[in-house]
Amino acid sequence: MTGAKRAIFLDRDGVINKKMPPHDYVKSWEEFEFLPGIEELIKNFNRQGYLVVVVTNQRGIARGLVSEEIVKGIHRQMIGELRKKGAIIDAVYYCPHNLEDDCDCRKPKPGMILRAAKELNIDLKESILIGDSESDLKAGKAVGCQAILFSKYPIKTGNE
Repeated sequence: MTGAKRAIFLDRDGVINKKMPPHDYVKSWEEFEFLPGIEELIKNFNRQGYLVVVVTNQRGIARGLVSEEIVKGIHRQMIGELRKKGAIIDAVYYCPHNLEDDCDCRKPKPGMILRAAKELNIDLKESILIGDSESDLKAGKAVGCQAILFSKYPIKTGNE
């Protein structure tokens, strides 16, 4: 892949924002809460020349708990708020399907990552996926990315 770029793939819930309780989902911007230090982490990847790409399962859409338009709006707000702080997200990919749908985009399947790689000319072997679950790690490993479990690498904000 000539001129291919390196990317950091970030899961959303539990990496960028506070995860809701089990079987609940972020259903509005008011429920979205950035995790401490995420802006600095993203800015650091930006400075190192990585594309920053969010890959997130959004099962709440399939379950009828949140509309696709609201999820898109939450992503626009998230990108805008981070941009104000100098942290750039280059793209967001989400899977709106349910577990039973057997789609190729729902992690642990790597469809979102493969689509991003094709559309954004990403070298997957030089890229990293950061997620908070086994399904995130499996998706990253399936395409040859380095996969890092986020909970093992807490962000230090200096306020601890």
